Amino acid sequence: MGVFDLVKGRHDHHLAAAVSESEAPQQSKDDAHVHDHSASDSETLSLEEREAREIEKHPDQITKNAQLGVQKAEAAALVWPKKVVYGAYAWIWVCYFMLALQQSIFTTVYNNAYANFESAPQISTANILGTIIGGVLKLPIAKSLNIWGRTESFLFFVGVYVLGMVIVAASNGPNAYAAGYVFYWIGYDAIYLILDIFIADTTGLRNRAFAFAFSTTPFICTAFTGPLAGQSFLKMTTWRWAIGAFCLIMPVVFAPLAITFKFYQLKAEKMGLFVKEDSGRTALQSLMHYIHEFDIVGAFLLMAAFVLFLLPFSLQTYGKAPYSSATFIAMVVIGICLFPVFALWEKFFARTHFVRWELFKKRTVLGASCLAAVLYFSFYSWDQYFFNFCIVVYNLNVSEAGYMTQIYNVGSCFFSPIFGLYIRYTRHFKYAALFFALPLMILGAGLMIHFRGQDGDIGYIVMCQIFIACAGGMLVVSQQIAVMAAADRDGVPMMLSILGLCNSVGGAIGYAVSAAIYGGTFPKALLEKLPPGDKDLMETIYVGGYLTAFKYPPGTPIREAINYAWGYSQKYGAISATAVLALAIPAIAMWKNYNVDRKQNKGQVI
Repeated sequence: MGVFDLVKGRHDHHLAAAVSESEAPQQSKDDAHVHDHSASDSETLSLEEREAREIEKHPDQITKNAQLGVQKAEAAALVWPKKVVYGAYAWIWVCYFMLALQQSIFTTVYNNAYANFESAPQISTANILGTIIGGVLKLPIAKSLNIWGRTESFLFFVGVYVLGMVIVAASNGPNAYAAGYVFYWIGYDAIYLILDIFIADTTGLRNRAFAFAFSTTPFICTAFTGPLAGQSFLKMTTWRWAIGAFCLIMPVVFAPLAITFKFYQLKAEKMGLFVKEDSGRTALQSLMHYIHEFDIVGAFLLMAAFVLFLLPFSLQTYGKAPYSSATFIAMVVIGICLFPVFALWEKFFARTHFVRWELFKKRTVLGASCLAAVLYFSFYSWDQYFFNFCIVVYNLNVSEAGYMTQIYNVGSCFFSPIFGLYIRYTRHFKYAALFFALPLMILGAGLMIHFRGQDGDIGYIVMCQIFIACAGGMLVVSQQIAVMAAADRDGVPMMLSILGLCNSVGGAIGYAVSAAIYGGTFPKALLEKLPPGDKDLMETIYVGGYLTAFKYPPGTPIREAINYAWGYSQKYGAISATAVLALAIPAIAMWKNYNVDRKQNKGQVI
């Protein structure tokens, strides 16, 4: 019974006294029958059907059995006007734009940040840990959104994000820089996830594909303006101001969004739609309650499993833990062993499950998770050395090579909104992903095998990148909508977090495979093609990277040998990228063909 029913009951209590005693037993039996019927429906109906029935029966009431964070989001949506929804979504786009601009500027200047440090092995370790921990922490962040609230979690992680930038901007050594960098990436990844949830809260399922896709369009602007702004910062001030300025700017950017959501939540409380109930727990009882609600033990086991599994692959990429080392083997083995330990904990000991198995065991969720890992594996199989390949083989300058690497970002962000409109009007996405987007991705990756070489024309490389960008934008949107269509509103944050985690898994393994391919093919091909009198240069050229290649003018025998080695290495990276995409076929085929023309949220949404 919702709030309005309680209010109505208080006004009509005098009517109950007029009911005869003979009618009371019959009413009780009817109520019992209705209750039993409702319970039976809960057991037989699917998750989507139960959610649709709840929205149909109580469209103007807070979902009674939903978690607190979901109730707060519903409360705001039930009372805000349509124009506020559009305004909130417009400001979310502004937040995405500023995040993209800040990250682009940070990427441009961060090399200057530690260039003068005497020793900086901590920097590469921070790069690894920041990326992995940021991805793994998305799971408990998703829990906090439902248990604590969207706005509260958002403000907390904005604080973490700003703290990280403050530490980096003030750092005078690698240790402080590394600590700040990890905090920065934890906050950055968390903010992106929470903004995604804000979009899910403010859009209907039918329009959500376009909304998610449109939120990526700031990258089209910042792909080229960000580096220019970063260079301007370095020219006019220092790298510290390039980072420190956003410590002041970003809280101002995020504040209106947090204020809007909180204002309408409080308005719903004043209207009686949402009532905060006193838990009656002591401080110690509350602590134990949240330990069980967050499933701290399960969260720790799962996060430790993923960190130990992913970290050695990244360390290997940076040359810190070879495959044959005890460090690599021990971390991978322990990480893998922790997964069944986590499953046993969830099965027999956890009071509240960290992951809702009702959702995770769905074939659509499993397929979308596999697709996310496969796509990132495929992408990073060739992307890691793509910049070096372009700048050496095609003799480009840094800006031109940067434009080549931005084709995917710009192209995917351009094509994904078009696909979002397609989903809006057709209401389906599975077969477009399976029979158009995936074949286009395979075509683009497969053509790279042929065109990536010193004799290939750069125009064909651009064509392949456009194919991959178009397909990538469509497939990423498809997998996001797939998991959200398979979930109820309570499960959306966790589903998006699992996708992000699968991205990290696929990306880490793809990076490791790419490094292994480069290490196994480049020196061999280079040694084969170097002139007999210059074969002793192989180690110098291999270790020196693309800067060493510039010492030898295009057309000289040594430069031709270097170009051949880069093309040979990239060819096998493209083979790896193409081959793994075969796994994407069953991953998409196992999806349920969802119709997105159904309600998932209550209140005013787009």
